[in-house]
Amino acid sequence: MKIHGFFLDKNQREQFVANYLQSEVTGETDFKAKHLLKPGIAAVKFKESQNGIPGLWLQIHFEDHDQGREIQEEIKDLFSKIEIPTEVFYPKSPMEKKELEKKWQQKYGLSSSEKSEDRWKVFYKEIKSHFNKDRIQQAYVGLNMILRQHPEFLKRYKRYGLYEDIAMHYEEAGEMKRAEEAIKKPLFLNIQSDEPYLNLSAFYMLHGMEEKAYKVGKFALKRFPDNIFVICNHAVILSTLEYYEKALEILTEAEKKGITDPLLYKTKGELLADLEKDEEAIRTLKKGLKYMKKKSGPLRSEILSALAESYINLEDYEKAAMTYEKIYKEDRRDIYHLLRLVGTNFYELENYDKALKYAELLLEADPGMSSYHYLLGLIRMERNDLDLAQWHLYKAKQLMPGHPLVDEELREVKLRKRKKVGRETE
Repeated sequence: MKIHGFFLDKNQREQFVANYLQSEVTGETDFKAKHLLKPGIAAVKFKESQNGIPGLWLQIHFEDHDQGREIQEEIKDLFSKIEIPTEVFYPKSPMEKKELEKKWQQKYGLSSSEKSEDRWKVFYKEIKSHFNKDRIQQAYVGLNMILRQHPEFLKRYKRYGLYEDIAMHYEEAGEMKRAEEAIKKPLFLNIQSDEPYLNLSAFYMLHGMEEKAYKVGKFALKRFPDNIFVICNHAVILSTLEYYEKALEILTEAEKKGITDPLLYKTKGELLADLEKDEEAIRTLKKGLKYMKKKSGPLRSEILSALAESYINLEDYEKAAMTYEKIYKEDRRDIYHLLRLVGTNFYELENYDKALKYAELLLEADPGMSSYHYLLGLIRMERNDLDLAQWHLYKAKQLMPGHPLVDEELREVKLRKRKKVGRETE
């Protein structure tokens, strides 16, 4: 036998146990200790949810005898008398916004002068639980209530980040107006952070609203003039709008201020490469590598990748291959650059031994990829390993019957094999 009570304050819950469930005050602080409980009460448990409903729940187990049943009725009456609910409002279906807000106001007493943070934490947990169960309307209405009534609560621990998750949900559902509205909400908090501005400008860029992205980026740059993410973000927006000189000017000004962040040199280097100024891009990207604190990581990989692409543009394939090799050795999971390494060695450098070595690593990473078998077939063919070339090409055809070039390459392998046999029999 057990009952559950819903509390809005941890101290209130503990005080209830001390006042009504203990046999006597002993000075011990473990409110759930069996020897402290009144006869008839088997156990007391503090819970963070009950039947999936978040809250500061108190679960009381009663012993299955007359005394246990008697005290159970006493506690039920007590819950009713001091207004401790055993069941609470938890909307599993969409409701009218006003009705939803009214019910939550009643449940949590959000309009009262009570300043306990516990109730706000419980309310936020409920909002999160609705979001996690795809009850987005409830989550959005609840989050907006906190934004209006206790904005400081959302600032702490970046709780406002839930707006971005809600915006992404609306975006995926094609509700772009709601998505835009949700992702703009954190700006009302006057947060001393670049994150909301970067998120909003990225949203606009992703959906082809470059002019809106430009306005947000420009405002963010005024507010955070030395923030490297804001600087680079606005430069990217400007370059997308084809204001290349202005983008370069912003990046150069940042460098003159003494900012030597690798992200600055990556952004500037990629912009110079887009303008076909690859030699200058290479010098800039090398500066970025110079200021890297870590010897590996995503940003370093991106800088090296941009560097390799500039080498490719200048037809310096040896340096490009060496750079791709460096990226792969720093991150063995980087299949994209491993593929670029194979392609550069095979097509541009005609270094079939290296191409074979790394192509076999590709196949090892994904044996069922038809294009890897096709590539290995081509490499083996150029090495004159014709039986193995034929095997890989047949395998590619088996994995992807509609491959447009496999049949042509198989004919070429068979032709080379016949010629080889003819030479051997002469």
